[in-house]
Amino acid sequence: MRIRHVVAQDNVDSSGIIRDPRRARHCVVVAGRIADLSGEVDPMTHLNLDFSSHQLGPCIVAERLERDARILRDDDGFRFAEPSPFASTRLGRVDLDQRRADWLAAHRARTAVGG
Repeated sequence: MRIRHVVAQDNVDSSGIIRDPRRARHCVVVAGRIADLSGEVDPMTHLNLDFSSHQLGPCIVAERLERDARILRDDDGFRFAEPSPFASTRLGRVDLDQRRADWLAAHRARTAVGG
């Protein structure tokens, strides 16, 4: 399963630049449609020049950001849009260990409430 960055077509200007890169999301595409979709990307990891491990790059373009939405195509395959060269900025160091610990604690708390 390949996870991709995706934006909605109404978030792409006529030159193929993403208007608001904070609205990009992760998705799984099956048969040319969004099969699964996450929340918006985290700017601290995707738009942070101080965190080079996972920058927002070219995004596939979907008709809408919802499950079963069609991925738009060009002659060469999926249509892509690019973030502006000015989309990322210096946001500081990212402590991945602390972020993971915080995520696990929140996950345990949700599981305890629901379980």
